[in-house]
Amino acid sequence: MAPILFVTYLSGIFDTVEKAAPGISGLSFVDDTGWWAKGRNDGEVAEKLSEAAAVAIEWGRSNGAAFDQGKTEAAMFWRKKKSMEVKAKVRVGDNEVPFNKEATRWLGIWLDSQLTLGTHHNTRLRDGMRAMTHLWWLTGQMGLAPANCRKIMVACVQSAPMFGLELWWKGGNIRGTTGWVNELQLLINHQARAMTGCFWTTNLGALSMESGLRPATNQLENRQCHFALRLLSLPQEEMARNIVSTDTTIGKPLSAALKYSWTETERTVLLEEPESFDTKLIQKEREEAKRETKRERPGFVMFTDGSRLKNEAAGYTVAWKTGQTWEGIKTHMGFNQEAFDAECAALACVLEMAARRDLVPDHITIFTDVQVAI
Repeated sequence: MAPILFVTYLSGIFDTVEKAAPGISGLSFVDDTGWWAKGRNDGEVAEKLSEAAAVAIEWGRSNGAAFDQGKTEAAMFWRKKKSMEVKAKVRVGDNEVPFNKEATRWLGIWLDSQLTLGTHHNTRLRDGMRAMTHLWWLTGQMGLAPANCRKIMVACVQSAPMFGLELWWKGGNIRGTTGWVNELQLLINHQARAMTGCFWTTNLGALSMESGLRPATNQLENRQCHFALRLLSLPQEEMARNIVSTDTTIGKPLSAALKYSWTETERTVLLEEPESFDTKLIQKEREEAKRETKRERPGFVMFTDGSRLKNEAAGYTVAWKTGQTWEGIKTHMGFNQEAFDAECAALACVLEMAARRDLVPDHITIFTDVQVAI
């Protein structure tokens, strides 16, 4: 009841200020009150806002209300592409409030001077990545189940960068938003890898299918459609309801989202079956396998091994001999992999290394102790 009573008590200020200060419009959300004015230059806008502030303060004195003048902010928006030098200040009581040079945060949205919402997107994306970093260890060290991890990722990570997307999302392949969608998709890919423990080279189609996370474009389209339906469900007298049918940068995408036929079906595209190698599989017992390792063989000879320790840390090593010198690499795979995953990763590493050599060898011999990985 408290917010309702507060709004009812404060409702009289808007008619009073708008009548006393021509050209002023009021907009509020509970106790966040804003005054809007149009003008040909910053001086004209500042003068109108100063007059509105004086009337609002006087109304507060007459009705037993006080405004925190120290928290007052002023923002200037313009249509010109070039930046404009703003020198005027808004008079609020005994204070002079300059217009913000940087983006202004209001109701969770970062509003820059040209309303591109670029600052809002970048800030929210950083918040999502920061949350992603804090939650990554849940699947790595704590062993959280993938289903529960997905709920946390959607609630804590995706909610941050997608907040306010209805204001900037214009549809697929539209200039100005394609890059932002790609950044969101990269974040979703990070989430999927954290949930499933898949490798960085895992096919994105399989990654999406295993994690259950929908692509960024589909999520944006779905959220925008739901937002448009929510606006249309408001009572007829609500002004926000008319946004969907307006010919504006916000109204057009919302109207297009409702007309979307949804005839396309989400498809998971996996990699084609790779061509088979001309390989020969040799299986030997332990002692005989040791003797085979000492034989001279043509081409590239590699030794692999993967393991998982008692503390659940997994990794693999690859070794080879160059002349009389042994060389090798060690790779730590974190705490959410099995020994089988490490063995498979070692084999994949060998094949990749062989393919990247300046002269691809005619023969490659790989020694491993896990038959199922082959």
